[in-house]
Amino acid sequence: LAAAMGSACSRAGTERSEGDAICDPQPVTLHIYDVGTSGEVYVANRILRSLGTGAFHCGVEVFGLEWSYGDYAEGTGVFHCEPRACEGHSYCESVFMGKTAVSQPQFLKNMRLLESRWLGVEYDLLSRNCCHFCTAVLEELRVGEMPAWVTNLSGAGAVVAAGAARLNERRRLFGTLLANHVADSLCCNCELSSSAKLQAQQVETISLANSIRHYQRQVVSKETGDPTPGWPDAFANNQDLPAAADPSR
Repeated sequence: LAAAMGSACSRAGTERSEGDAICDPQPVTLHIYDVGTSGEVYVANRILRSLGTGAFHCGVEVFGLEWSYGDYAEGTGVFHCEPRACEGHSYCESVFMGKTAVSQPQFLKNMRLLESRWLGVEYDLLSRNCCHFCTAVLEELRVGEMPAWVTNLSGAGAVVAAGAARLNERRRLFGTLLANHVADSLCCNCELSSSAKLQAQQVETISLANSIRHYQRQVVSKETGDPTPGWPDAFANNQDLPAAADPSR
């Protein structure tokens, strides 16, 4: 992303106009781009936009410059460029966000703080990207909120990633508890037989499948309003568990 932005985007500029105070409320505009320059992304975004989402890059224009955030290997990820001219992306449209009463010196001071907090190496496509940065800038300027359709795709991706991580953690903990239970049930610290190991693997696999089915039921229940059993119930009353293996065999 950073390499694609080219020379038109700069990370040096918060000090250059600090002395030029502007007291009148200034317009703030959100510029939205299709990610990259691929025609396929343009077509996909036209379809996704009708669904209230899409893959977008964005920047906030105020006091004559457009500010955004990218994945630089060193230093801050905050940069600025000429409005509607961020290299590496295809300009799509602009949204007027209102006028800010924040002065230019105060804004530049706030941007220096954001530069220290938004490092390039901390960029994350789903949870800490240009859209999240622009949300922070709009909050600093005390104007309108980021349109939901700009952030929906990364937000949904972050939720899915977090859900997968939680599901994997539940799977790991259940497998550990199961192994400890089987080991405690043995008469000595002898190694599990191959059949017992197979049983443990089968139960762990079934528990993962149950977790997935439970997650699907949760999604359906939110849409229909029907109650959904809790996590313990998802593992209880399971008719698919294999018969217990005899550890002595």
